[in-house]
Amino acid sequence: MTSPQKAKGNGFERVVAKHLSEIFDGNFARVPTSGAMTGGINADVLERLSDSQKLLLEGDIIPPDHMTRLKIECKAHKSFSFAKIYTENKQLDDWISQARGRHKIWFLIFKINNQGTYVCFTRNVFKTCDELKGVNYMVYKKYYYITPMDGFFEKHRTVLLHLCKD
Repeated sequence: MTSPQKAKGNGFERVVAKHLSEIFDGNFARVPTSGAMTGGINADVLERLSDSQKLLLEGDIIPPDHMTRLKIECKAHKSFSFAKIYTENKQLDDWISQARGRHKIWFLIFKINNQGTYVCFTRNVFKTCDELKGVNYMVYKKYYYITPMDGFFEKHRTVLLHLCKD
């Protein structure tokens, strides 16, 4: 039987996949094992997989064929210490290390109960999305940007499509 936390995470991944499918006109799907095979203590498994196998197992969401450079990691949690962003946030560091992908444009999408849903991404993505200048965002460790997810992918659709295609 699935734990309540796992069920919450699976449900959030389904919501994100549906949302991205509608925005980018392609089928985003949950990774069947969603991190179980290559996450945590199984991280070394990823190194032994072929490129096509990695594509199917990397991240929590499988992107459509026209966005193969995209990697999405999802987290749904009860609480999160935004105050620790100004010092050191081990939880966020762990999430970012899971989200990062070699040769991938990655996004960490995280939902915190009663606080909202946020998107974290790199400075390189920030530089590419000119419309982000003037939008509320936080900078973490000089390289990662965090902004509310509401409207983010819709507003930057064209730029992200260009960044994430092969």
